[in-house]
Amino acid sequence: MIAVTLPAQDGPALPFPGAVPGALLFRPGPGLAPEAHRVARALLEDAARNRGGRVLSAEDGTWRLVAAPPALEMARRALSAVLNGRDAVLVTEALAAPAARPVPAGTGPEAILAALPLDGLLERREILGFGPGGVPRPAGVRVRPAAAAIGAALGPRWAGAPWQAHGWGLVARRALGLREPAEGALHLDLPPEALPAESPPWRLPVLPVSALASPPKGRFGVDGPPRAALALLEPTALPGAALHLAWEPGLDHLPAGFWAALGPGRVVLEGVADAAGLEWGLSRGIGRFAGPGADRLLAALRRGARG
Repeated sequence: MIAVTLPAQDGPALPFPGAVPGALLFRPGPGLAPEAHRVARALLEDAARNRGGRVLSAEDGTWRLVAAPPALEMARRALSAVLNGRDAVLVTEALAAPAARPVPAGTGPEAILAALPLDGLLERREILGFGPGGVPRPAGVRVRPAAAAIGAALGPRWAGAPWQAHGWGLVARRALGLREPAEGALHLDLPPEALPAESPPWRLPVLPVSALASPPKGRFGVDGPPRAALALLEPTALPGAALHLAWEPGLDHLPAGFWAALGPGRVVLEGVADAAGLEWGLSRGIGRFAGPGADRLLAALRRGARG
């Protein structure tokens, strides 16, 4: 982090009683972790809210706090502690006045993704279920941010893994506004920090397997765990209303009785490509599937219903 003091700039005056205002600029770099980025912005906004300043944003991703010198100094000390050694620049300006009006942000990851249609940033996987008597039926849809679409939208400037993860979380939060699907439940992938306090019965948040280190309260699903981890876990202690497990031959090597202890009714077997995968899952009590094989069966069901 570099701290710089710049000379005064001209511009229309703002009413800051008793002191000439200045500005504190926060310029995040692509290598700055999204968590530090969010904390720094929150500190600027808190200083503006509680000490009579204002926060402006610019197209290059810069955030500027315009306030009286005491508020700027307090904010500078707080941000310096957060940004020490990180990929960001902190600049102090001695201003006669700030810019005439804020320039809308346009090149930061939040603005880039907010400007794009949500559907183009999501991937959807239909879930095949089996009702009474083994009758196949639609059992919902899994919706998750599309990493490839997010990466393409953010471009090379925000190509680092932390920023890709940040973009993934931004899109997931937007997806919380999706409506109830026509059939079954909506399994919506979310980062743990975006988990809402309550979800309607038709929406099941799906969390990464890392969330199992400190499972949240309430109803949720889990993306995983992988087969290697499953072999090390006590299946009866694994939480989650739904477990999205990737189909792979190695699942066949899990101990006898594993699936009964896990609760096969919780499992959604992902990546099922053909009838063999469906038969394997059904023989173990698994009743929900996603993947090319499930998609073909659902398409045939719909063609039959139309005919």
